[in-house]
Amino acid sequence: MGYISIMIAKLIISQDPKEEINKHLSEVGITNPHLDLLYMGSNQKLGIEQARKIKQFFSLKPYSLKGKVVILEDAAKLTGDAQNSLLKTLEELMNDSIFILGANSDANFLPTLLSRCQIIRAGTGPGDITTDEAKRLMQMDLAGKFEYIEKCKDKHKLLNELAAHLRNKEVLQAEEWAAANVNIRAILEHLILVMPHSR
Repeated sequence: MGYISIMIAKLIISQDPKEEINKHLSEVGITNPHLDLLYMGSNQKLGIEQARKIKQFFSLKPYSLKGKVVILEDAAKLTGDAQNSLLKTLEELMNDSIFILGANSDANFLPTLLSRCQIIRAGTGPGDITTDEAKRLMQMDLAGKFEYIEKCKDKHKLLNELAAHLRNKEVLQAEEWAAANVNIRAILEHLILVMPHSR
């Protein structure tokens, strides 16, 4: 039946995006398959042709829901051209439409796409770095930050958490470097030199 109006696309970062996507669908009372749902599974190619199909699907009048629903189970497969093609759709998502993108990491996404999504990092477990720890890192002095980075076992996850907390131009640049396989420790050390100090 009816569900809350959602006007911003969601990018779910999780080790099991499908499970998190199913949770979101369940929360808004949508089952797969559905006439108003376009679900692209993890085995599907996501090129410019699929991007056109998504845009066309959103342009159609819904059958029984208030808006159309599009799910990309593994949105990391979106080509650069496909991501660019979807930017306007992400930015101008129609009222009551839902667009959920799932991925294991946000490393393969263009900064322009990331800036148009609500990023949800799910599935953190015991011992994982959390956003609270990213906040704590920001409150340390410079020496403490460098020591924390040196001791951190999962530097990629730390970068992701800082990205979720800060979401600014410097972080987007750092994520681009990470995607280009620049040394992750060097990226983090650069980031803490330019990040704002949090009180």
